[in-house]
Amino acid sequence: MESRSSRDAVRDGLLWIADDFTRIVDGLDPAELGSPTRGTRWTNRQLLFHLVLGQKIARASIPLIGTFARMPPGVSRSWSRLLGAGSRPYNWINWAGSAAAGQLLTPAMMRGMMDRTTRAILSWYDRAEDEALTRGMSMPRSWDPYFEPWMSRRDVLEWAPKHYRHHRAQLTLTTLPL
Repeated sequence: MESRSSRDAVRDGLLWIADDFTRIVDGLDPAELGSPTRGTRWTNRQLLFHLVLGQKIARASIPLIGTFARMPPGVSRSWSRLLGAGSRPYNWINWAGSAAAGQLLTPAMMRGMMDRTTRAILSWYDRAEDEALTRGMSMPRSWDPYFEPWMSRRDVLEWAPKHYRHHRAQLTLTTLPL
């Protein structure tokens, strides 16, 4: 049985993402949105969308992992190998999708997406039994430096703040909250 405090830590991490993103968007200087970021080819605006995308990936992983967890383990291992083999196109799509969406969506729209996505994750999480959190599947390590070869739903929900912090540190906004 999972302890209440460990469950709260997952919930707190997800809430921190949404709260921090709101503070960033509410305090940003619009003139800095087009500035380059640290270590990426994205602008600040595009990287803001990528932060939202990370939360959306965590949300989409909940039913995906649930499906693969009910199949023989070899199915998710094969799926993971297939996705890993497609890392080069995945990386391009990941970059181009964030670049395009970051230009099309306003920061306020991104904030709304982040809020809705976080609420959806927490709605599921708050109802989830411990057993549902332990279901997992093989993951393509080449897709993200914080992915492990096998991850449970809980692991993915713990991945989200790691991904967020990694990319948040690449923003070059002078108004970035501490």
